[in-house]
Amino acid sequence: MSCVLTTSFSLDCKDAVGGIKTIWVISTANKGTFTKGVSGTVTAWTPVANSLFKYELRKASSSMETDIMANQQNGTTFYQSKLTIQMNKMEVYKRNELMLLAQQLLIFIVLDRNGTYWVLGDANGCDMTSGKGATGVGMADFNGWNLEFAAMEESMPAILTSGVVTSLGLYIY
Repeated sequence: MSCVLTTSFSLDCKDAVGGIKTIWVISTANKGTFTKGVSGTVTAWTPVANSLFKYELRKASSSMETDIMANQQNGTTFYQSKLTIQMNKMEVYKRNELMLLAQQLLIFIVLDRNGTYWVLGDANGCDMTSGKGATGVGMADFNGWNLEFAAMEESMPAILTSGVVTSLGLYIY
């Protein structure tokens, strides 16, 4: 198979910002029907009803990154994404939910601060790889949970089309 390049890149405007605004999580068991187009976009998704949970995040607290993992000798390439989130306050309902998150494979929808909706773990799921609760020492210290999730996939994270965002009811105003 030939891997032919298809496009050039111009210098972009300096209008991008970092960070994550909101995430939604769903168990892979509740994925439902899912269609990903060849262009790297999710074109249709009908998850099991009432199985998508929204987590709002504070500014400058959470991130998503994707590493391109290539092995020259083996001729293999895959993509490892990491989602790092911070949830303020150590509360019992969060403790209980985080224990459930740690026990299963998940799919995340990540809304970045540029308005793009990314999907992590759509093929192989995401695992919680680490988590830490902290009370802090001083009055201004962080009190809450720091969590990391990882996905290993055959392709980079896909982007939800506006039609899928609408059908899932994900718009943030």
